[in-house]
Amino acid sequence: MSDSSQSRLEKKVDLNLLKPQHALKKSQISNDLLILLRAKVAEHPASYALKNCQEWLLYVCKLVEELIKKSDGINKKELVKDLFRQLFSLQPAELQALDSAIEFLWVNNLICKIPVSKKGWNLLKKKVCFLL
Repeated sequence: MSDSSQSRLEKKVDLNLLKPQHALKKSQISNDLLILLRAKVAEHPASYALKNCQEWLLYVCKLVEELIKKSDGINKKELVKDLFRQLFSLQPAELQALDSAIEFLWVNNLICKIPVSKKGWNLLKKKVCFLL
């Protein structure tokens, strides 16, 4: 879109009043989360050894568990699979193995949110360190 047409559009309509809803909003949140997760995961070397590492998978699943709210309506398992598909270009057989590994982690209650008390304690420690 050219600058002149965008400025003309902004004169006619306040674009801040138009918000995406339903499937468009869900898609936008999903894409934003994928970008955020890819940035966080990029801090670690994306070697192919990590593709089959259960500890790495658990780390990513816990990260997704913390970031996504129930109200977002996003399937967390599919988001993790999409992330792995983008990072490692997985084949369908590998995706099936990844799916069963995620299911194993979930059934054994290994994927869980960080307790609020632990978050509060961490925040309190940061505030105290800041004051000293």
